[in-house]
Amino acid sequence: MLEDSKDFICIIATAHGLVYRTTLCLAIGPVSDKIKRKTKLKLYRSLVKSILVYNCGTWALTKSEEEKLNAFHRKQLRKVLNIKYPVKITNSSLYNKCEEHPLSIYILENRWRLFGHILRRNIEIPANKSMNSYFATHGKKFRGRPLTTLPVVLNKDLSRLQENTLQLTTREDLEHLRCIAQNRQQWRELSTRIRKAAEAPPSDD
Repeated sequence: MLEDSKDFICIIATAHGLVYRTTLCLAIGPVSDKIKRKTKLKLYRSLVKSILVYNCGTWALTKSEEEKLNAFHRKQLRKVLNIKYPVKITNSSLYNKCEEHPLSIYILENRWRLFGHILRRNIEIPANKSMNSYFATHGKKFRGRPLTTLPVVLNKDLSRLQENTLQLTTREDLEHLRCIAQNRQQWRELSTRIRKAAEAPPSDD
């Protein structure tokens, strides 16, 4: 589970290496004018994005780390479209033209898909035992800044929902979500609500 800034730095470094390799393959480099945009996007998604977000459902990223990933993603999409300074394009237009979304949304979707899958599995598997152990010790005071763990991130996702009574701070909350996860349709609806809440622009309140 990604919980360390060093791990995040490794991911970014790996991504830059993947982009360099892809550029050498003439996928998104300046000499790729003869390659269609659709082909460039396919190459980017298969050679860079797929490896960059591998196992991203287990990541516990801070807001700043998510923004760094989103910025990296947009930079590569601008390369695909061959958009360079001083030409400007809004983030929403960039995503629409490339039929893409922020990586943070993609990570959120995978996070909740994996979480639901684990909750439906046998209670004795290591992942479920780890969650039970986490909430058994959660709440104890430790020195230093609180860690951004996966349960913390999942709880923040839930806090985005309007008129929401769901949270993930105790063992009882975990068991409640486990009951919801048994119904795949209900879980999909919950995941969709969380995604829409994450995509919604911040309010002016």
